Amino acid sequence: MRRWILLMLVLTMTALTLTACGKAERQKAQDTPQPSQSAAAQPVETKTIQGIVNRMDAYLVLLTEDGEYYTMDYGEDIPIHAFAEGDRVEVTYTGELGIEDVPPTITAITKVQ
Repeated sequence: MRRWILLMLVLTMTALTLTACGKAERQKAQDTPQPSQSAAAQPVETKTIQGIVNRMDAYLVLLTEDGEYYTMDYGEDIPIHAFAEGDRVEVTYTGELGIEDVPPTITAITKVQ
């Protein structure tokens, strides 16, 4: 009988402990500020740059007239099959050039004559 009571006590304490942890996590999630919809609806600034396609792989490496190389990720619906290494192109992108941890994202690309 003592074992039965001890087992019930242990199970009750375990359930209370788990419930308390879940409540703390929910409270923490509620305290974390969420981005407002107006911040998400703000337009993203795009920029353009011209250069020569140096490499096309899972990313694009662009060589500018200044002799600088820039690595860029492809955005959605970018027709990479229409371009080849050596093509002179104008790239429209979002983000910042020269930051290796977060490469800019290509939003449009066109050939330049």
